[in-house]
Amino acid sequence: MVITTTAVAFSLSALGLAFVGLWFFKAFQKIGGLRSGSRIGILLSVHFLILAFQHLLLGLGGLFFIVNSEALYALLVVDNLVLAIVTSLGVYLLFYTLVPKYSPWFATISILIYGIFVTIVIFVTHPQPFMDAGKGINWNMPQLTKTLLYYLLLFNIGAPFLIFTKNFFTSGSRDVKTVSFIIMLATFLGLINISMGFTNFLNVSEDLRVHIFSRLLGTIGILFVIGFLIIPVARGWLSKKKGINEIENLA
Repeated sequence: MVITTTAVAFSLSALGLAFVGLWFFKAFQKIGGLRSGSRIGILLSVHFLILAFQHLLLGLGGLFFIVNSEALYALLVVDNLVLAIVTSLGVYLLFYTLVPKYSPWFATISILIYGIFVTIVIFVTHPQPFMDAGKGINWNMPQLTKTLLYYLLLFNIGAPFLIFTKNFFTSGSRDVKTVSFIIMLATFLGLINISMGFTNFLNVSEDLRVHIFSRLLGTIGILFVIGFLIIPVARGWLSKKKGINEIENLA
């Protein structure tokens, strides 16, 4: 097993996204679950958990199949199909949150069809991924395929960016603003990252492009872990300690 920087980056982002999904699921339970009459909490949870699974596929693929380009290619096709599904869910959530008066189904189905089309293009062009000199994965896609995938990723990352940007500026709750800011920042970094990784935004060698993409993706994963695991755990511990101290003072 060869540990690639790309595999580490996708594994970190998968871990971070999983904690985001679990946080939303916990928040959804607190407001009464399905009995609350709101679907947004469970849909956000499912969205981020599927994203975590999608990133985990590439993370595991980069760990176990880097020496087998055919297996990595097959995993890339499957991963892109999952990407198409989760992107369409993100677009649905975007309409549900920003313009609830309009039906989300036309845009949702259109993005799903586009994502399936991109998956078919990847399948037909049959890229041969390989490990570069910096131990990153070069997906070795034709430029047209990369461009099509880039637009799919724009919708994938852009949807939660817009959702939580709106929440950040409109919510009166400090906790909602904090959560929204973390996701807004992470998704903004994600938009920059895919622009550097899939376009000529940076005029650098492909190896350096892969290197930068992996580092920034890993940083985004760490940001999610800090925001949705370490900070909540630390706040819970401090609150518990404060409560114990208050009880001891009363005694």
